[in-house]
Amino acid sequence: MNTSINLSRSALSLAFLLATAHAYAADPIKYVAQPGSEVKIDGTSNIHDWTVKGQIISGSMEVSSDFDKDLKTLTPAPKVDVTIPIRSLKSGNKKMDEVMQEHMKSKENPTIKYQLTGMTLKTEPKGANGPGEYISTGDLTIAGTKKAIEMPVTIERMDGGKLKVKGSVPIKMTDYGIKPPAPALAMGLIKTGDDVKVAIEWVLAKAAETAQAAK
Repeated sequence: MNTSINLSRSALSLAFLLATAHAYAADPIKYVAQPGSEVKIDGTSNIHDWTVKGQIISGSMEVSSDFDKDLKTLTPAPKVDVTIPIRSLKSGNKKMDEVMQEHMKSKENPTIKYQLTGMTLKTEPKGANGPGEYISTGDLTIAGTKKAIEMPVTIERMDGGKLKVKGSVPIKMTDYGIKPPAPALAMGLIKTGDDVKVAIEWVLAKAAETAQAAK
């Protein structure tokens, strides 16, 4: 009788330890945005092509401990939230920046936002540091309008354990309720194309390590 009770207790203890170990392994690992990131928007006009750039990409990415090790385990899927201040985007031309901010309705909607909704592995990373290639889906919000987009991305591990996420996607201004600018200051002679390409290089570090470094 005592032997049966002891075996039952041992089995329960083992089950508890396994469950605890699984829960620990499943704890998400949070990465937060770091300096060194860049967003670039390329467009066209009937006069010349143009580019605006920004160095602020705020936000975070939560991944499983398995993905953190191999950059390929996507169950559960990563959680990604991104915020880009519109006023941080600069063309090198103050007037152009003012026109851009006006058309992007920056007073009412001061940020571009992105939230990941899914990600699949396209090409496995060659090693633990990657890069791996993925197809991501997410919701992109510009000028208060949210649209679902699909964007190919790569993720690789950098020195110091940081991650770099790179991706680009073509979009149309009019899909987000933005009228392509034809600046009055040029008597409407400059007409901007509807199609633009948004590209990012996003650098992240583990939140725990970032907090420790700040002390």
